[in-house]
Amino acid sequence: MKDLNELRREIDGIDRELVKLFEKRMDISAQIGAYKASRGMPVLDAAREEEKLAAVRALASSEKNADYVEQLFRGIFTISRSAQNRDTAEATSR
Repeated sequence: MKDLNELRREIDGIDRELVKLFEKRMDISAQIGAYKASRGMPVLDAAREEEKLAAVRALASSEKNADYVEQLFRGIFTISRSAQNRDTAEATSR
């Protein structure tokens, strides 16, 4: 068994990768928000979110992990929508 410090170093490395990927995802989400705003489309596309949740759940290696993956992505979607709404509001107030 690995020692606690080694396991924590592994988690730290994963966290660094997650932050990079999250920021990349948020950049693309901002582009999607700008696209939607320029065409008068709503930020929320509930059908798309449900499709994505089903897709990411299917990527999980177990049902337990699928539940956690769904929770994770629901949070990511909430953050993305919030950022898109903020960006749209800021753009229209200029």
